[in-house]
Amino acid sequence: MSAPKKFMPQQVALAEADRVGLSRLAAEQGKAKSELARDAIRWYLLNHETVEKTERDDKLAKVMLKCTDRIIGVIANSTNRICSLLVRNAIDTNITMMLFYRMLPEDKADGIMAKMYRLSATRLQRKLSPEELDIAKMIKEGLEQVTVAAPVPEKS
Repeated sequence: MSAPKKFMPQQVALAEADRVGLSRLAAEQGKAKSELARDAIRWYLLNHETVEKTERDDKLAKVMLKCTDRIIGVIANSTNRICSLLVRNAIDTNITMMLFYRMLPEDKADGIMAKMYRLSATRLQRKLSPEELDIAKMIKEGLEQVTVAAPVPEKS
């Protein structure tokens, strides 16, 4: 009885560009084309699960990036909306305060406004978390370094 063949011949059809590439690579490595093709097939058989997993992971990563970009867009739009509302609120509050100031008697207006400011600042500080207090302190220290000489609006 004859010994079984160690290798069984297989035929693979390649496009012209692939055949040229295989010949060039075989010549560079000093191997026969069949040996190079055999090594490539063995490598794929050993690594096909990893290759497929990588392709799946790449697709998943693309989907996740797209979702992340959408979430960032929503957050940016929401942040812009909140900032816009805060600006409008600040403008409305300042207009109200200006009208209130103008309605006060001239000799008591500055004292009343200073007292209202202190009460408001104290009330807000009690509501701040320790982290927010640290941030407020840093801002206050930064503002104290800059001299602001803005005149108080005159009553008309």
